[in-house]
Amino acid sequence: MNRMLLLLMTAAFFTACKNEQPSNDQARIVFEPGDLSFIASSLNPKQETMSALYGNDSALRSLSKDGHQVIAGAVMKLVTWRYHDNPQYFGSKINGELLSVETIQAGSNDSIAYQLDLGTLQHQTPQAERIAYIMTYKPVQIP
Repeated sequence: MNRMLLLLMTAAFFTACKNEQPSNDQARIVFEPGDLSFIASSLNPKQETMSALYGNDSALRSLSKDGHQVIAGAVMKLVTWRYHDNPQYFGSKINGELLSVETIQAGSNDSIAYQLDLGTLQHQTPQAERIAYIMTYKPVQIP
């Protein structure tokens, strides 16, 4: 009887220690914004992507002003993910594959630098158009 109990406990011990790895298509990649704060987000159902715009205080002030004039020292990062269904909640979406990270930096002499830090864009677009698009984001109003 003791051997049977010991055998069952040993089997339970080894089967309980299972380390399941998520499948690659369901793994979430978390973007670390560093010192930048969340400014706005967007969803593109046709391309099945979601984007989040992060920036420093100068970027927030730039986007809050009428006309969206860039303030010197503004730094913005537009992070885009492919989204997929959330397996825990019916009808909701969560971010999945990280597609791109784009950065805009405003210099002191009205120059704006654009850089694609990570990934590729789905459509090749001139830098000036990407900058203009990113500057159309309106900051989320938090009460």
